[in-house]
Amino acid sequence: MIITVIAAFALSAVYSIVKEPIANAELGAKLLAIRSVLKDSTSGGSLVSDERIPSTAGDLAKFEWSPSGFQVEDGIIYRSDNGRGKVDNPVYRFTSDDGREIYIAIASAVGYGGDVKTMASFISTGTGLKLNGIKVLEYSQETPGLGANIANSDIQKRFYPVEPSGLERELKVNKDAGVTPIGEEIDLKRETEGIVTVTDVMTGATITPRAVTVSINTMYQFLKKAGVK
Repeated sequence: MIITVIAAFALSAVYSIVKEPIANAELGAKLLAIRSVLKDSTSGGSLVSDERIPSTAGDLAKFEWSPSGFQVEDGIIYRSDNGRGKVDNPVYRFTSDDGREIYIAIASAVGYGGDVKTMASFISTGTGLKLNGIKVLEYSQETPGLGANIANSDIQKRFYPVEPSGLERELKVNKDAGVTPIGEEIDLKRETEGIVTVTDVMTGATITPRAVTVSINTMYQFLKKAGVK
């Protein structure tokens, strides 16, 4: 009993020491990811001027968006209709320099070894939402050399941009779609039909990219149900 009490106090002391550095590291990673997904997927330039991009927790809180009709439970604001994906709270809303609304959300779905968490930005076009960019945030339990390759930025670029027509069809990896686009078809199929080609760059790893598509689809469902167009 004495050993248990001493161990408990030791763990408590260690936690109190590392709690703040861990929180700061997580905030820093989130802010970097937000800056990344706020880059225009076509031009590569920032959709929001640098001085308007948050750099502190206080700045970021100003962009939190809470649509009516949703109840937050255990840090989750929305769960997909099929229960496979969930959207974290809060969701953020920005306004681009040219006046367009940009929504940034974080969602997760089960990968090969655990949850894969993805951040994505969606641009409101007035006639539909466009997926502008993504950043995979957590994938630590995915298989090294296979699913963990999702960390590669060149692979993540296979998931965006996607036009409203592609999002309406729901994103799916090409293996699930039963097609293998090549060349210029890779971008065309993704943008217009929501087919994400990964079998040529993630051979033998389908579960992890599928988790990313489920997360993106869940974020899109949430935004649609919130009335965003």
